[in-house]
Amino acid sequence: MALVTILATESTAADFDDLPADIRVQAQERIDEGFHLGTVIGVIDRSGRRFYGFGRTSMTDGTLPDKHSIFEIASITKGFTAILVAVLEIDGRVSTTAPIGRYVPTLRRADTDAAQYITLERLLTHTAGLPRNPTNTDDNDDDRYKNYATKDLETFLSNWIIYPATPSYSYSNVGLMIVEHAIENEIGRTYEDLMEERVLDKLHMHDTFFTVPKEKRDRLVTGFRNGVPTTEMDVGQYPAMGGLRSTADDMLTYLGAHIGLVPNQLSSAIDKTLVERFSDGEITLSLGWRISRNEESGKTIYHFTGGSTGFVSFAAFDPVNQKAVVVLVNGTRWFSDLGFKVLDPTYPLKDPVAQTDESN
Repeated sequence: MALVTILATESTAADFDDLPADIRVQAQERIDEGFHLGTVIGVIDRSGRRFYGFGRTSMTDGTLPDKHSIFEIASITKGFTAILVAVLEIDGRVSTTAPIGRYVPTLRRADTDAAQYITLERLLTHTAGLPRNPTNTDDNDDDRYKNYATKDLETFLSNWIIYPATPSYSYSNVGLMIVEHAIENEIGRTYEDLMEERVLDKLHMHDTFFTVPKEKRDRLVTGFRNGVPTTEMDVGQYPAMGGLRSTADDMLTYLGAHIGLVPNQLSSAIDKTLVERFSDGEITLSLGWRISRNEESGKTIYHFTGGSTGFVSFAAFDPVNQKAVVVLVNGTRWFSDLGFKVLDPTYPLKDPVAQTDESN
């Protein structure tokens, strides 16, 4: 699926006329109504890269966010984790279909059956019968993972009865924590070091970090929620579920590698993550992506969203038409439809003012 195509010359200052008027209007309206403080939309296709900035980077800085602004991308990190697992599988270091008990002895001892039928694949597709978050955390605490350690995860695994044996979808952050735990147990190195060496460096994503270095913190966007700034996300010891920060430019490099517009060394691993692994008639999943098929337009779109205390993000691509989009926002709700609309003009935009919740 990852074709090798030379990317057209990059557009560094896109003409806003290139962005459909309804998307421009809605992106600005969501800022005017206080849902978002700032937004960057990045698009990559055969004609190059384009970036569109709206709003501001913080409540005290009126700077327009741009392709170099660094946002929290939260759960979009899960797709990067899936690539790392695929890289390690190609190397023969792990298997996505092997019983997870091979890599996580605590689970093997606590739940012999689950340790046999749960795999890395099921953890990456949220079909392992796990809760969204470990039951020994407080869902109302935005910093619930800040001090969550290996002993806490092992305590959860020792007490949670995992079911069912038949795969069914239930979104789970704890599943990615187990993936990270398994990788580190098997490889003997930290997840962060492996991610930097085996994925980020290979894709030349030099503005994507778990911890933004001091010399680049002036580009770090401030989170925004309910009219006030938020503090930086801290997921502690388990960043595989959502700890990355990135820029629109780096994210288009990442997405471009998925659609054959950015030559790279990870095409075989990326292709493994794009194979459909689960479908129940309502949701279809590959490793790190949801797959949506629109009967009206005939388009197939791979997509995923992220959300932290003060940020929301959307990444998606159309592999057939070789087009991808990223939407990075310091704010809450009302964001993914902007990206879907870029890829599929038949997709409806929402009216945030008239609604109380987002259902993407």
